[in-house]
Amino acid sequence: MGITLNFSVILTEIIFILVSSFIFLIDKFVKNKNYAFYITLVTLILASYLILFVPFGEFTYAYKADFYSSTLKLFLVCGALLISLLSYNYLQYYISLNSGEYYGFLLFSMVGAFLMLSGMDLVTIYLAMELMSFPVYFLIALNYAYNRPSLEGALKYFIVGSLGSVFILLGLGIIYYFAGTFVLQEIYQVLAQNLYLKELLIGFIFILVGFSIKLSLVPFHMWAPDAYESAPVPITSFIAGIVKFAVIATLVKIILLGFNPLKLEIGEVLIPIILASILIGNIMAIKQDNIIRMLAYSSIAHAGYAGLGIISADYVGYSFTVFYMLVYLIMTIGIFGVLVFLANFKKELLYIPNMAALSERAPFVSLLILILMFSLAGIPPTAGFIAKFYVFMSLIKTKYVWVALIAILFAVIGAYPYLRVLKVVYMDKQKLEFNFKYDFTFLIPVCIAVLLVIIIGIYPKPWTDMIYKTMYFYISSLFYSF
Repeated sequence: MGITLNFSVILTEIIFILVSSFIFLIDKFVKNKNYAFYITLVTLILASYLILFVPFGEFTYAYKADFYSSTLKLFLVCGALLISLLSYNYLQYYISLNSGEYYGFLLFSMVGAFLMLSGMDLVTIYLAMELMSFPVYFLIALNYAYNRPSLEGALKYFIVGSLGSVFILLGLGIIYYFAGTFVLQEIYQVLAQNLYLKELLIGFIFILVGFSIKLSLVPFHMWAPDAYESAPVPITSFIAGIVKFAVIATLVKIILLGFNPLKLEIGEVLIPIILASILIGNIMAIKQDNIIRMLAYSSIAHAGYAGLGIISADYVGYSFTVFYMLVYLIMTIGIFGVLVFLANFKKELLYIPNMAALSERAPFVSLLILILMFSLAGIPPTAGFIAKFYVFMSLIKTKYVWVALIAILFAVIGAYPYLRVLKVVYMDKQKLEFNFKYDFTFLIPVCIAVLLVIIIGIYPKPWTDMIYKTMYFYISSLFYSF
C-alpha cells in the first residue's frame, strides 16, 4: 500500500498556519489590533465546520483524521473560541498586549494540539507537542509589559519543557532500538508477540516523564504556579485547559494504540505519581493567597484525578479520563473568565483576602464563582462531582479500591481552598469599592461554562456516552484487522 497524500484531512491545520502567518505579516501595518480577533473567530468557526464535514482519512502514515481525534478536536475548537472571547475582553483593558501576535501564537499552538491528537507515530506526536508548547512560552513572556516576572515564568516553563523533551527523546531512542519502529500500531504488534516487554516499558516510562512535565504532575510540577501567575489570565486558562486536555488525550491514545499489552504495568507505575500529585497539589493550594497560584496548584491535583482513569487500565476508565479533562476544560474557562473580569476592573481582587464582601458589590459574579468553586471542589450537583465520581468508580470496578479510597480522602482535603474562597466572598466583611460593567465577551463564555457545569452535573449521560462510544468505535475499527 502506497503513501496517501490526502490534503483535505489536514486542511484545518493548513488554514491555521496560513491565517496565523498572515496575521504576523500584516500586524505592523494595521492600527486597530482588534482585526486579529475577528480573523481568529472566523477561522475557529470554519475549523469546527471542517472537523464536522470533511471525511476521515490519512496523510502519509503519520497523520490520521478519525472518529477519536475529530471529536476531541471539536472540543478543543469550542474551548479555543471561548478563550478567544475572553482574550478580546481582557485585551481591551491591557492595551500593550493587544497585538496580532497574541492571536497568531494561539492558532499556531492549536496546530500543534491538532497534530498531537491525529499523530499515528511517536515522532509526529513529539514534534506536535513542541509546536504546541513553543507559542505558549512566547504568550507568557508577552505579559512583560504588565508583569515583570513573566519572563522568569516563561523561562522556567521553557527549561522544564526542554527537560521533558530530553526524556521523550530518550524514550523514543529506546523504543526504536528494540521495536525498530515509531509507528504506534507496529509497536503494538511487537508487544502482542511478547517481545521486549520490559525494555519497551522502560522506553514508555521515559515518554511518560515528558508527558508528566507537560501535565505538571509531581515531582515535575514546580513550573506551574510561576507560569500561571506570569501569563495573561486568558492564556493561563489556555495552558490549564486546552494544553492539558490535548496532552492527556494523546497519552491515552498512545497507550491504547501502541502500548495496550502493557496497560496494567503502566497503571501500576502511575499509582504513586498520581496519588502524590493529588495530595501535594491540594495541600499546596491551601496556603495560597493569590487565587491564580491556588488554581495552579489545584490543577496539579486535577491532572492527578484525570490520571486515575489511566490507572484502572480499562477502556471505560480511559474514557472517563478524557471526560474528566473535558469537564476541567469547561470549569477552567469559567473560573478564569471570572478572573479576567476581576483583573480588568480591580487587579487586587486576584488576592483571596481582598475578595471579602464581593457578594455585596457584585452578586451575579459571586454566584458564578459559587457554582464554579463547587464544581472544582467536586460538590453535587455539578459536573466536577460527576467527573470525580466516574473516575473513582472506574478504579473500584477494576479492584483498585484502596487507590480510590486514598484519592477520595485527598479530594476531601482538596475542597478546602475552594470553600475558603466562598467563605471570603460571602462571609467576610470589608469596604469594597470598584466600578465595573458586564461585557458580552465576558458574559458569553462564562455563562456557557457555568450552564454546562450545571447541565453535565444533572444529566451527564449524553456526554459520557459520547466519549465512551467514540473510544469504543475507534478501538474496534483499528484493531478489527489485527
